This record gives sequence, C-alpha cells and structure tokens, in this order.
Amino acid sequence: MTIVRDCMFPDLITLSPSTTLLDAMRRLLRQPFGFAVILDNMAPVGLVTEFDLLRWMVAGHDLAKATFAQFTLSIPQIVREDTPCQSLLNIYNNRRFRRFPVLNDENMLSGGITEKQIVASLPRSELMAHYRVSDIIQSRFPAVSSDLPFQEAARQMVSWHRGCLLLSDGEQLLGMVTEGDLLRFRISADWHADAPLSLVPSSEAITIEPDRNLLYALDLFVRSGHRRIPVVARDALTGVPRKLVGLLTQTDLLKQVVNSARTHKAILNPEDINDPAIWFEPSGGHRILALNEKGAAALELDNSWVGRSVHDLARDPDIWGAITILLHNCGTMDRISLPLRTGSGSAICSICRFSLVHTPTGEDRIFWTLHGSESGRSKCG
Repeated sequence: MTIVRDCMFPDLITLSPSTTLLDAMRRLLRQPFGFAVILDNMAPVGLVTEFDLLRWMVAGHDLAKATFAQFTLSIPQIVREDTPCQSLLNIYNNRRFRRFPVLNDENMLSGGITEKQIVASLPRSELMAHYRVSDIIQSRFPAVSSDLPFQEAARQMVSWHRGCLLLSDGEQLLGMVTEGDLLRFRISADWHADAPLSLVPSSEAITIEPDRNLLYALDLFVRSGHRRIPVVARDALTGVPRKLVGLLTQTDLLKQVVNSARTHKAILNPEDINDPAIWFEPSGGHRILALNEKGAAALELDNSWVGRSVHDLARDPDIWGAITILLHNCGTMDRISLPLRTGSGSAICSICRFSLVHTPTGEDRIFWTLHGSESGRSKCG
C-alpha cells in the first residue's frame, strides 16, 4: 500500500501572516507545486495557492503592501507521512481538498502532497483502459485569443475559476497560459496591463486526443508533469490533430476515480473495496480484468492471473455462463454458495456476490466479491 511518505515532496514553502503578496509570488514561483502554508507561531493557520494570489491581484490589492493578515485563508487539511494515499482520495471526495501539508512522527511539517503526487500513486488497473477522455471532459473550456490583454486575461481566468487559458485561433490550439505564467509575467520587468497574452512566456502545451483511454491519460500526466492537458481531435481528412475540443485536468481524472469508486463498485480503484474482489468480462472466456489484494489472497492468486479466465477457478467451469445469463436479467446475485478451486488447486466453498456493472463506454463488467470461504470437504449449500 502506497503511503504519503512514498510520494510527498520535501520542500514545502512556509510563509508568515506578515508576508506580502509580492514576496509570496516570488517564492511560490520558484517551485512547481503551486501552494504554500502560512505559519503563525509555528502552527499552520492557512494555505495559499497561485490561484489565490491571482484572485487578489485581479481584485486590485497592492502586491507590495498587502499581507496575508488581511485575508481569510483556507484552513489546510493536514495529513501524516504514514497516511495511505488511498485515504487522500476519500478526503478529496468528501471535501475536495487537493493540496495537503504533511507532518512527520514528531508533528513537524516535513513536506506536502498535491493532486500530481496522488495521480502518480493511483493503481494502474486495466479497467481504466475502458474509459475515454471524451467521457470526462467538460463541453465548456476557457479558450481565448492570444491578443487578449493581460489584465482582461487574468480577470477571465478568475471568472472561469480555471488555472489556465487555452490560446486558440478559431478551433486551432495555439498554446496555453497558466496562473503561474500570469503571475511570473506580472512580477517581471516586461509587464504592463495591456500586454497581449502572446507576450506571456509559457511552456509548449502537450495535447491528448478525445478517444485516448484514461490509463494513457494518467501516464501522460505523470510523464509530462502537467496539471492540465488540452484535448485536440484529429482532422477527418488529414488525420492531423488540430481541432480544439476540450481540456483535461488532473482534477477531472481524480473526480472520475472517486465517482467510479462510489457508483461503479470502484472499477477504477480495486483497493478501495474492503472485501476480496475480482472483476471479469461477462462474455467469451470470462477473462479476469483486475483483482484487489484481498481477492488475490482469498483465491491464492498472483498478478499473472490478470488476463486468465475465471473458468479455472470453478470446479464446474460452465457455472460462469449461467451466472452471466442471470445477471443480464436481474443485475445482482447475492449470497451464492459457490464451489471453487484456488490458484494453488485447493478446493473451497465461498459465499459470493455478483453484480453487472456498466462502464460509460457501454461495456459490461462483472464485479465479484467473496464474503467467506470454508474447506471444500464441507458441502456447499
């Protein structure tokens, strides 16, 4: 199980209530994590992000004079180094926290963790390959002209409540400007309020296509280090990616994981299930798609079983076809006493529950949990 200590970053920036917004900008922009913790007498009293600084700048506060003591700050959600990363998803689900200061065993701040590290720690379930980028991107996205003046661009970014603007010429993507890019330009010698966005230095935007699956998207986020990726469709005639159709963010990806854990029996996150669990195809060879650690232990399986058929786990392989037919009629079957054969060849009898799960792409999966087992010498009811 991945814990916070395994994926946190150590260089968390701390500020004081007397720090000015200008000083905070300069310090935050030296690192890629986008937030800092406000300490008062060594106690965390607030959390500030690049987007907070952008909002206060747009509101007209004097960057060189305004201090954090003047503002109502977000109270940080503190986690510990030994907190399971899976627990952060539950916190995110309940309260939408995306950035966490971390305490060590001595109750001292030792680092931080953001969406970027949480996304990187997600298990690579094959079932993620059955969800597409087009399933989760929003139809509205912040696209603007590269001629838009800096001051108006900052105002629009705050209005959209998005940490970036996509620069486009009609349907063609020209680039992307983030809140960090705007803040960095704001404190540079070249800044003036009417400067067009084309003068704001920014990194070249990488893109993703709408038919790519979420497993590919997750790895692209991790490889690139980007928090937001424009979605560009291929031209029907040339096959060249050029039409801007949306924006994919790490937040979108995490929301899908959380929603799937809640509404689709955690098919994107097997370890979120407390019971031994297996997911397999409802047709053909009933191929195993994923299993959690408890499921593997209960049936004495290892990772090599992913991709094999569940036929090998029943004393009567024909039972799976019958279960599939019944699930298509009733959706769920509970407390089914089933004679099984484990991966090591042991005979057991287990109380099972089966559900037919529908993915957003219209594909069906069978979700199987085991609620107890006994020696095969005992009679299955």
